[in-house]
Amino acid sequence: MQLSRYFEGLAATLPADGPGFSAAVLRDGEVAFELHHGLASLELGVPLSADSMYYMASESKQFTAAAVLLLVRAGAIGLDDDVCRHLPELAEFEQAFPLRSLLNHSSGIPDYFQFLRCQPGRHEADYFNNADILKVIARMDSVLFTTGEKHGYSNSNYILLAALVERLSGMSLGRYVRDQLLAPLGITRMGFDEDRQTVLPGRVFSYEADAGGTRPGGYKQHLGNANTVGDGGLYASVRELLLWERAWHAQWAQPDSLLHAMLQPSPLNDGVAPSYRFGLEWLQRQGQEVVFHSGCLWGFNTLLLRLPQQQLSVIHLSNSERAAPDWKQALAAALA
Repeated sequence: MQLSRYFEGLAATLPADGPGFSAAVLRDGEVAFELHHGLASLELGVPLSADSMYYMASESKQFTAAAVLLLVRAGAIGLDDDVCRHLPELAEFEQAFPLRSLLNHSSGIPDYFQFLRCQPGRHEADYFNNADILKVIARMDSVLFTTGEKHGYSNSNYILLAALVERLSGMSLGRYVRDQLLAPLGITRMGFDEDRQTVLPGRVFSYEADAGGTRPGGYKQHLGNANTVGDGGLYASVRELLLWERAWHAQWAQPDSLLHAMLQPSPLNDGVAPSYRFGLEWLQRQGQEVVFHSGCLWGFNTLLLRLPQQQLSVIHLSNSERAAPDWKQALAAALA
């Protein structure tokens, strides 16, 4: 299998006593390949394993989108409803924002990260959470492009969706996802980390190469201290992601499932539907449908890639950019 050679080749380029990655391939509901290489904590010498809890970064967005679609199905809101009724933080824009424009990143709302970088005295390790970012969004007053004109990826959209879930359901995003999406599958550890001070057994730490070469081992630890959920914030292990992926393929076989609702095309103003659907990217390659999303933040790099017609899922999680997933290479190996 080309995928096993791809991952074994990656492992061969990385020292066993440094940060690394976890990888698994699910085919027809069975684990066809699994590999854990490197350390979850360089300080403590803890090896990566199937139970290591990785920060999933933007991979989290598909779970947020699924939560929103559950509320749509429950009749709490419609895809074409204006979310401003529930999100007064958008008042300064003085326009409507259909729910689908947040889900598929066609709202034109700027990404909050660019505003954080402009703040004098701010450092990467400075703490911030959803409440802080909602205050930043509340000061925005103009879109980057006409809503619905094009796809423009913005983390602000999913911060707003997290607030929407809380206001419509009466639960935090983390609790709603846990109760409605994860617990029914027997998933007990994976979830949104809404309290950064929570002790999370198996938490993986992330690292980057020390360009100055002065630190022991040649790495420095990332100190990013974001505590946002919705745009990111999910922690997960390979063991529980395999449970999620089995359920994912079961939903693919059901045309009326939540998954297919997430993958429905939402045409832009010109009638063209972007490949980014609701928290998931949908493509076609060599006659195969490909559904995936990736994540990247502060040394964590993640990929969940599916070829549903082959009942195939590829999981690749890393805690260093040296082991970062490349979805194009993974897809090429999967199609070989």
